[in-house]
Parts: sequence; C-alpha cells; structure tokens
Amino acid sequence: MIRLTIILLISPILFASDIRISFSDTSVVSYKGSHPAHSWEGISKRVKGGILCKDDGLKDCTIKVIIQLESFDSGNSGRDSNMLFHTESHKYPFVKFNSDSFSVLDSINSNFDLTGILEFHGIEKKISSSIQIFNKNNIFSGLTEFRISLDAYNVDKPQLLFVRISDEIEIRCNLFCKNELLNKLLKNEEK
Repeated sequence: MIRLTIILLISPILFASDIRISFSDTSVVSYKGSHPAHSWEGISKRVKGGILCKDDGLKDCTIKVIIQLESFDSGNSGRDSNMLFHTESHKYPFVKFNSDSFSVLDSINSNFDLTGILEFHGIEKKISSSIQIFNKNNIFSGLTEFRISLDAYNVDKPQLLFVRISDEIEIRCNLFCKNELLNKLLKNEEK
C-alpha cells in the first residue's frame, strides 16, 4: 500500500514536463465523397485532441485527433443517417488518429510528411499525409488533406440507382490551437 501511495505521489512529478495543447473549437475536419450522380461534403466542428510534447523543447511531439462519426453534417440528414449505418457507428463511433513523433519546432512554416495510425471502422492502418504547420498571430494551425479507401477499412459502400459510391474519400483537416504556453516556448527556442 505504501508503494502505491508513493507511486501516485511521484507520478505527477514524472510527467510534469509533458506539454499538452488542445485543439480550439474553430478546428474543422471534413470528408468528401462522390457518386456519378453527385458529390457531397460532411463537416465536423467537434474535433477533440491536440498536440502532446514530451519536452518543453517541442522536439518530441505527437498529434492526437478523435472525432465522433455522428458529428459530421453533410446538410442532408438522410445521407448522414446512411453514412452512420454503413460505417456501423453504433459499434465504431469514433475516428481516431495518433501521429508518430515529430518536432513542432522544426516543422513551423513548412510542409512535411506526418505518419501515424488512423483508426476507422474498427481497423487501424498506418497512413502518411503532407501537413503544413503555421504559427501566426498567436494561433498555431495545421492543414492537411489525404485520401482513404473505404474498402481498406471494410466499409460496405452505399449505392444509389444500383451504383455504389466511390471507394475513395478525401479528408481535409484544419486544426487550430491558441495557446500562450506554446507561443512562449517557441519564442524561447527561437532565441
């Protein structure tokens, strides 16, 4: 019992150097789908997650994103309901992304490839995406676009007029953080 108490007391000290920067409520993730008859876009403004750095030098960081499928809105409730049915959102309610480690400091105002694990429909796959990171007016932002295959994630594609939707879905992420601590750390590193 004494060991457990000591571990619980020391744990916050051991992890105190972690820097956590949450996404702001202006962050948006969208997906675009298509069918020969039309195309559409579903948008979620309920993006959770952020950047986690293991050091205050911002050199060993990861991005974590989690979005509830039911938060996507395409402007058509029937289409959104159909998407939830085919992605089995009752069993797999979230889309998650966990990046590999990267340096925030070395990535600012540049375009680089970020790899990580995308979990969708109960399947985890390694993906790579080109991402742009900016720090302007005390707002830290990241922009990326990439494509996924519904077949690769075992999603049964819906059909309209006996024709299935396209297998390829385009994902676009606009992620924003407003964090004074991050800006302070960046200014200290620039000196």
